[in-house]
Amino acid sequence: MKLKFISPYILILSIILASCSGSKKYFRAAEKMEKQGLVDEAATYYMESLERKSKNEDARIKLKEVGQKHINNLSSEFFREFSTQQYEQSLETFDKLKAFTDKSATLSVTLNYPQAYSDDYALAMDYYLNKYYNEAADFVNQGNYDIALKSISKIKKYNSNFKNTKDLEITATCEPLYQLAIKNIESKNYSSAKNNLASINNMSSTYKDVKELTDLTDDLLKTSFLIFQPKNTTEKEIEEKLFNNFIELAYKQNSKVKLINNTPFLVIPEADDISNAGNVDLIQAIRKATGADFFYVFDVANKREQTTNPPKGTAIGYEKVITKKDTVFITDYKATTYNQITAQRSYSYDFKYKVIDALSNQVITSRSENCVGQDNINYNEFARPVTSSVDRFFPYNPLVTPFFNQYNPNNWRNAFSGRKELKAFADLRIVADNNAINLFGNTLSSYITK
Repeated sequence: MKLKFISPYILILSIILASCSGSKKYFRAAEKMEKQGLVDEAATYYMESLERKSKNEDARIKLKEVGQKHINNLSSEFFREFSTQQYEQSLETFDKLKAFTDKSATLSVTLNYPQAYSDDYALAMDYYLNKYYNEAADFVNQGNYDIALKSISKIKKYNSNFKNTKDLEITATCEPLYQLAIKNIESKNYSSAKNNLASINNMSSTYKDVKELTDLTDDLLKTSFLIFQPKNTTEKEIEEKLFNNFIELAYKQNSKVKLINNTPFLVIPEADDISNAGNVDLIQAIRKATGADFFYVFDVANKREQTTNPPKGTAIGYEKVITKKDTVFITDYKATTYNQITAQRSYSYDFKYKVIDALSNQVITSRSENCVGQDNINYNEFARPVTSSVDRFFPYNPLVTPFFNQYNPNNWRNAFSGRKELKAFADLRIVADNNAINLFGNTLSSYITK
């Protein structure tokens, strides 16, 4: 089925007619309501009719006539409510009256009400605000915070800056959360306490000692570690350096980890056995004294320093030589002996550690790792001094080597200028130590409370 083309002008006309139809529809409905004596409803529909078509003069005339009756009704209702001290209802009535007259004014229809009612409205407002303010203050003093907030919401409907309403709202909102936070801290439910304090902080960052309590809960939520070194050790220097690095690393994770290192407990018996938690009574005594969640015990043994220098390997390279015979240049490749030198140096030790759950007295992680720092050198040197540039040398003889067996000689040439000295043991020790430090850091992260 083909769709008929609709002219844009017809579309515009349809929209205009629909708009007019809407205005007429509301006008006719308003007339019916007016005949039935529903003045207030009729006034609202006449206004809607005029809103839909501002040139509808019939609607404008009727809004002026019926709308004024509606305002007169609201005025009478306001006077009755104000005179009988129904101040809250009188405010709502006056708000309706004011809203209708203001909206009518935007449609160029002026409706009137006794201006003295504005003064009465101000008196009713003063009574209303003071009534609910006093109620809110009393409820806050009584600890009825939910009811106080209901009174405060009534104040905020008209004037959120009335007297100390903001302070009352802060107290009514924050105090029950504050009390709940205290209870949660006392019952060691620190996560809930932190949430309570965060809610308070969203309302007021200066409420009571919330900042100090937040810092306290943050500290209590951290996973606490107590590090022990072995009592009998042969590698004291290494262990002391690692211990200091462990402390530094833990402080870098200060937001999640609390490291306990200012206690008289420096060693723990039976540390050499990484599968044994040790004396249960002693562990519990230390846990109670320090509040540690975990004990980290480590040991270093079997330090090794090794340097390997295998014999030099000998090989043949080829120097490109160009000579001139008469008027002809001749290229040849002269065999040259060079040495292939390799060497290796390593620094290593066995790093053993275990993690003990202070509450359950169980070894939950135990491991032994060989921490190594290693260096290798591999370079070439000519057996005899040469004066030519290394760029003239090849690892093969291009004249007799098949083309598909020839390769780029740059890497081979670079080996003649390669590093010839092994790194010092002190540098390799740093690498080995970093391996141990990373093991500690990974272990720390695996037990941090998420």
